[in-house]
Amino acid sequence: MRTLILQTAVRAIVPLSLVFAMFIYFKGHQLPGGGFVAGLVAAVALIVHRMSYGTQSLRRMLPCSERTMVAIGLTLALSTGIGALFVGLPFLTSTHGYIHLPTTTGTSYEFEWASVMIFDLGVFLVVTGVVVGMIDCLAKEVH
Repeated sequence: MRTLILQTAVRAIVPLSLVFAMFIYFKGHQLPGGGFVAGLVAAVALIVHRMSYGTQSLRRMLPCSERTMVAIGLTLALSTGIGALFVGLPFLTSTHGYIHLPTTTGTSYEFEWASVMIFDLGVFLVVTGVVVGMIDCLAKEVH
């Protein structure tokens, strides 16, 4: 389904979708969203890119294979849970704090971080890897 209209639209839609996925990811530890929803949004953007430009273009876009993404994601999620055990807290207990980031106006912006963001990153990688991998395998079966 490689049409000029789809390829032109994808050039704008995919970057915007990936930025929106990162917005959902970073707001997810405070509001509904997080790694799962952000992973779905990113996976849909990658699949639309694959539909428009083909499998080889998708392979160039991804930093690693889907299996590697899933393995890294599971490792991150599990290490977050085990990390809490090392400091005497129950499994998957989250902690949080603030990072002061400079701005162009001379004031600082307080970014609230939480250890659950690492867990959400793992979920993001697992969801993105599984969805892209499944759709890619299904598309290969059709041809």
